[in-house]
Amino acid sequence: MKRIVILAMLLMTGGFVRAHDFVVTLDGQKVYFNIKSEKNRTVELTYKGSIADGLPTDYAGELTIPAKVRHNNTVYSVVGIGAKAFSGADKLTGVVMPTGLTTIGDFAFEGCVALSKIIFPGNSVRFGQGVFFKCDKIQHVSFGSDWKEVNLQMFRWSDSLATLVIPAKLERIQNMKSLKHLQGISVDVNNDRFSAIDGVLYDKAHETLYGCPRAYKGCLRVSEGTKRVMAGALVDCKRITRVDLPASLEAMSFREFSRMDGLEEIIFRGDAPVMTAGKGGEEVFLLQVANPEVKVVVPKDAVKAYEAELAQERGEYVELEGEAVAFVEMDELPKRKNVVGVKNFSKYEQVK
Repeated sequence: MKRIVILAMLLMTGGFVRAHDFVVTLDGQKVYFNIKSEKNRTVELTYKGSIADGLPTDYAGELTIPAKVRHNNTVYSVVGIGAKAFSGADKLTGVVMPTGLTTIGDFAFEGCVALSKIIFPGNSVRFGQGVFFKCDKIQHVSFGSDWKEVNLQMFRWSDSLATLVIPAKLERIQNMKSLKHLQGISVDVNNDRFSAIDGVLYDKAHETLYGCPRAYKGCLRVSEGTKRVMAGALVDCKRITRVDLPASLEAMSFREFSRMDGLEEIIFRGDAPVMTAGKGGEEVFLLQVANPEVKVVVPKDAVKAYEAELAQERGEYVELEGEAVAFVEMDELPKRKNVVGVKNFSKYEQVK
């Protein structure tokens, strides 16, 4: 009885049980549409029939969605992909979205386990929840040329998304760390906000390191001239074995190395330690690490300064920028005996 009532309510409110309005054959495949506005002549893609009939799974290969479709001698603009429109389409490998598309609904591509290629329109798009839920094969993504921001969390289910290209007008990137398998980023040379060096994201002037992809591996050599490593930029990069920090560095968080399980060496090229945390109202040189046996490599003439400043007390520490607080245990602190001095860094010049 309860189920009947719920279905009746959905019918009265125009919920997901509404049948599609018409069908168009594209690339030899039937694609279903709902009319959003007769006045504005706009439509959105949807699923066949009603949700009660079961969602379609017969899409296959790559589908190019047109910007306009014709029905009953009327031309409609395609402005949306409705909720669950392609849900369960396990043979769909690619989708090219049209200019003018403005919305993609909740779970629109849920369970498209073969989907590997996504080409978004040039204009910006609003996304619902879980748009690419359980899409673990996404490998190639092309963002719109006019996009100003992107939340990468929508691709967090992919095991194959290893590289991304940031377009020229993008100004804001959210949740890069949600991509566990991302190895590198590149940036359009015309972008005024971002740049990339060796697959790592910086500001345009190369003074701030914004983020290192989580699957980056080997040696990370931070660009000379970098003054600041943004909080969280290196966190969770478990495949990095060495981080090489330039003499220009002025600020970074003490927690950057706390979840870098594979880290064996941290190189500081500066002649004096960079203060990374606060304790008792004073600034301290603290490194919270996953491996307490990590080597801290510094200029030979600066060994005593680094040894003297390297924090060795467990306790509560605070970020110098912001109010984040963390309690650091003894087994999360590198030992002073592991501070190593070198006359020059020539043997560390290799980037990877």
